[in-house]
Amino acid sequence: MQPTDITCGSLVLQPWTPYDEDALLAGRQDAEVIRWTGGPDPYTREDARRYVCVETPQWWQDGTAATFAVRDATTGAVLGGTALHGIRQREATVAYWTAPEARGRGVTTEAVAALCRWGFGALDLERIGWACAVGNFGSRAVAQKVGFMVEGLARKAFWQRGVRVDDWVGSLLATDPMTDTRPLPSSVDLTDGVVRLRRWRPADAAEVARACDDPLTATWLPVPSPYTLEHGRDYVETFVAHSWADGRAAELAVTEAVSGELLGAVGLKLPHRDQGYGEIGYWTAPWARGRGAAGRGAALLAGWGRVALGLSRVELLADVDNLASQRAAEKGGFTREGVLRQARRDRHGTPRDFVVFSRTAHDGAAPAA
Repeated sequence: MQPTDITCGSLVLQPWTPYDEDALLAGRQDAEVIRWTGGPDPYTREDARRYVCVETPQWWQDGTAATFAVRDATTGAVLGGTALHGIRQREATVAYWTAPEARGRGVTTEAVAALCRWGFGALDLERIGWACAVGNFGSRAVAQKVGFMVEGLARKAFWQRGVRVDDWVGSLLATDPMTDTRPLPSSVDLTDGVVRLRRWRPADAAEVARACDDPLTATWLPVPSPYTLEHGRDYVETFVAHSWADGRAAELAVTEAVSGELLGAVGLKLPHRDQGYGEIGYWTAPWARGRGAAGRGAALLAGWGRVALGLSRVELLADVDNLASQRAAEKGGFTREGVLRQARRDRHGTPRDFVVFSRTAHDGAAPAA
């Protein structure tokens, strides 16, 4: 297999050369690259030299891998690396990493898309596989933006520096349209001028813990009690992130529109999205109660679900004794429909009756909270 260049917009993919030793070494020292990739640790100059001078030329010659430095087409600066490994029987596996200064610019998505198009064309590949360690949401987003279909989880599939970890796995076929396969948009930013809904951030963990370590919150929600900082981190960094990536739920922070103060949370669960409906849930921080945050947040998220996701019905359930939650639902423009007997279990496992509310595509705008 002959080494070749691939030009794509502002980038050019070129086979590694001995002159790239310093750039490769620097890139492999980055904490995020170390965290999510395999290979030697520490990654030494000898490792970089062997990769660019011995291994990659041999792989090109054998036809088993096509490895590229991702460069700025104007400056020639190395912005990352990408490769097709294990080329055989019209199949290969994609790999990539990004230098810190190139992140958030779409560089890797553009490079991987170009590499896959080249693989399907020049190499006549039929299937390109992809895998990354569970929790590497950046790699997963790149793959899905290119068009890879996430197919599942392979348990303990990746040997990562002495430890076996679970992998997300997926594929892209030559017949696939190479369009974004993410089930939910990467970002949501909604406001009515009073409150704002946004994606959760790792820095929110402490405020989440402060808000949820509250007796009234624990009365109505099956949250841990006491609620610690570690619980807050698990919520914003694991539960919310996995739910969003899988398309199971859109969980958002409710903040004051101007100051950014955290007021609470609102989420849209989507177990039956294919049937056109979802379910809203919310909580309000103790210091924000009585300010209408829950109702406003629910109204905004229900409207987004209708417009962005095509939902025809959004439900909201409130415990029959939780009058504040019922008032918030009504202020959010939801219509009371009745009582579902023993619809949910409380934190002690006791079945509870819940009032069911709904908003449909035919309802008007929510009244001012």
